[in-house]
Amino acid sequence: STSFGSGCPLWNEKYQQVTYPCPVPGNDDEEEVMKRFESFLKENGDDIGVLLVEPQSGSSLAGYPWPPALLKKYIELAHENSIYVVADEIMCGLGRHGQGDVFLSKSWRLDVDAVTFGKSIAGGVYPLSGVIVKNGASLFGSRGGTTLQSHTYAGSSVRALMAATETLKFMGMSDGGYLGRIAKLGEEMERVFRRLEMLSGGMVLCHGQGLLWGGIFQDGNDGSCRSGGRRRRGKMRVLFERYCEEAAILPYFVPVGGFTVTPIVDIDECTIREIGRRLEQVIIKVVSDIRMKT
Repeated sequence: STSFGSGCPLWNEKYQQVTYPCPVPGNDDEEEVMKRFESFLKENGDDIGVLLVEPQSGSSLAGYPWPPALLKKYIELAHENSIYVVADEIMCGLGRHGQGDVFLSKSWRLDVDAVTFGKSIAGGVYPLSGVIVKNGASLFGSRGGTTLQSHTYAGSSVRALMAATETLKFMGMSDGGYLGRIAKLGEEMERVFRRLEMLSGGMVLCHGQGLLWGGIFQDGNDGSCRSGGRRRRGKMRVLFERYCEEAAILPYFVPVGGFTVTPIVDIDECTIREIGRRLEQVIIKVVSDIRMKT
């Protein structure tokens, strides 16, 4: 964990969080990405204790899912270098990923050492987050160890724990549970976002699964968000936010230059289609304005 307003862990400033090569939308040549990760580990592996992965991104890459096979290779290589792997499923977990299980790590059979979860676990009413560890919990407790959480929703109440218990019960119900329903709704979400991508003419790259989808504005004509022309992406972001306000729609605007849509899990297909209709209007206006100015 990190202290508030800090970029380094609580225990010692000499331990820094470092970024590693990973696939990104529009530029995910798996062979090339793997080579860069192997080089990264050769240079930094001895200094790394934990690799943090987000099987399906939240705000960082607008709902972009890792290629599952590539992620498995990353995890295997990390373990070969005695590095623990933690899956951050704060946003994609609790069934939102639409793959039929509570956690995406289980659906994809990822051999991770821990999974973090939160927020939706208490039904969105109470603040709560937690972590599931693969090994060491009993040993930790037998030695009198305790955990200190100082970031997402520390010091959760008994009511939050009660809400989480009922949430988990509801998720597994054969009649009224929503794991299977999310998968079905995800099909409708995919249709919406594939049409948005088509209407954008290459200016928006869309991706996602389940009830977590998003789009990233593209810089240039090669379909990569890493090409030149960042000024155009900035203009698109400004125009997109303006037209979303006019259309009375509020997706989550992500810092990378795009947006995500994460509707409530009991949403209906008609509402998803209405979201798509309004986003279509927004995309059409943004693309028209950009083309007129260029």
